[in-house]
Amino acid sequence: MLDAVLFIGVPYLALVVLIIGVLAKIGAWISPRGLTSLASVAVVSYNWSAGARAGEVLKRILTFYTLKYTNDKLLYWGALLFHWGIFLTLLLGHTALFFSPEQLAAMGIDPSTRKIIAIGLGTLFGIVVVIGLILLWARRLTKPEVKSFTFADDWFALVLITAIVLVGLVNTAVIHPHYDKTVTPWLQNLLTGNVAAALEAITKAEPLVKLHIFLAEVLMIYVPFGKMIHPFTIFFEPTITSAPYKVSGSEVIFSK
Repeated sequence: MLDAVLFIGVPYLALVVLIIGVLAKIGAWISPRGLTSLASVAVVSYNWSAGARAGEVLKRILTFYTLKYTNDKLLYWGALLFHWGIFLTLLLGHTALFFSPEQLAAMGIDPSTRKIIAIGLGTLFGIVVVIGLILLWARRLTKPEVKSFTFADDWFALVLITAIVLVGLVNTAVIHPHYDKTVTPWLQNLLTGNVAAALEAITKAEPLVKLHIFLAEVLMIYVPFGKMIHPFTIFFEPTITSAPYKVSGSEVIFSK
């Protein structure tokens, strides 16, 4: 009964909350705003086409270059290592969970290659994420100016992310679960609506695998209500989507 609630009911709830919450946030940000809104300000006129905006966002995502201007090395290196570790872990590890061994074999990925990717690269990137988290934790705990602007939701997100990463790393590096026999059929059947088969598959999973999944579900539900929404909405933030103002002294001239 508990498995049915945590791994059938909660995943559907989490997915609905995540999708609706993210779309609602995006809608609120791109809707018309008045002069009191958060706006992008430019002292010098520059190109602000859709291509330029997309390029700027990608540059920020891939290099985190804007963080260098803060002179906060813990923030820069912590964010860089954490985010790149997460990117690579999701891309090279978690994406494969949605495909059965037969489907991966059809793509040219045999079981031995999958195992190397899952265990070898998964462990490596997991360690990179942990190093990034250590730096971010150190920044939160040692810098008074950061602690003064750290609230309950910040601590909750940091603790939750840390727990997800550590449990996932233990699963990958130590336990070596048979994801292809538990998580993959659970995901595939859950997405196709075959609830009975999904429940049968997930009940065979190791306890720490279930814990990792449950914590991820909690994160999905939390995302629309906190700062963790940024991976989904960065292309729609007001400072990116709003045309910049040209500032001349105290006069504001709207870009056309």
